[in-house]
Amino acid sequence: MRDLLAEDSARLLLHAGGKVDCAIVLGSGLSSALAGKADFDRIGYSEFSGMPIAPLTGHAGEARLGVWQGKRVLAFAGRVHLYQGFSAQQVTFSVALAAAVGARTLIVTNAAGGLNGAFVAGDLMLIADHMNLTGVNPLVGSQLENPFIDMQGAYSERLRAIAKSIDPKLREGTYAGVLGPTYETPAEARYLRTLGADAAGMSTVLETIAARARGIEVLGISLITNIVGAPNTNHAEVTAVAGASAPRLATLLDGVLTKL
Repeated sequence: MRDLLAEDSARLLLHAGGKVDCAIVLGSGLSSALAGKADFDRIGYSEFSGMPIAPLTGHAGEARLGVWQGKRVLAFAGRVHLYQGFSAQQVTFSVALAAAVGARTLIVTNAAGGLNGAFVAGDLMLIADHMNLTGVNPLVGSQLENPFIDMQGAYSERLRAIAKSIDPKLREGTYAGVLGPTYETPAEARYLRTLGADAAGMSTVLETIAARARGIEVLGISLITNIVGAPNTNHAEVTAVAGASAPRLATLLDGVLTKL
């Protein structure tokens, strides 16, 4: 994995013409958020040596590299998940790659189910904290000299303040990262809400852990695409709501990058 990371990062640095300022992970249906924002070069994940690949509707499966608001940005349009059979290290390869090419800020986005009764589909929620309920951790076996990473303030208060100054209507809450791929039963939804979760999804928490282990500042944004426990929730519905809300996310990202 280290050799593959070194190979891919060297290629990206050459392609970018220098170190990357910010990395962005775009969740289900959110790749269109970059449309018209910058002249991005596109590199399919199949062109990398170490990037895991798994086709999934709403995930473009490509890295996009360009300058946005004066910042050199590396965006990952789509991700892989534990429920697709990948390891925690494979799921977080993109974060390791972002760190290797110099990124000191990570903006991680996802499509999530709302648990907080005040939320409605289409809301954007800043992640203030998370619960890792996936059962795995990307730092297990990582051979870090100190794997005991402090996760207090994992989601940057500074970056959240910037985001709220751009979009005062943003929600804020705790994200529960679960394994998936099934959506929650009503009992599971009640359980997660009792624990204090405001939204639930199948990504993000491992990426944030991997980023904090590398000293990267993290801004987490969940798009509430459905209400957990509602009948007949399906992936097509999730990606449709995400696509419709992408322009608002794009405006938010535009403002955040301006103020970084």
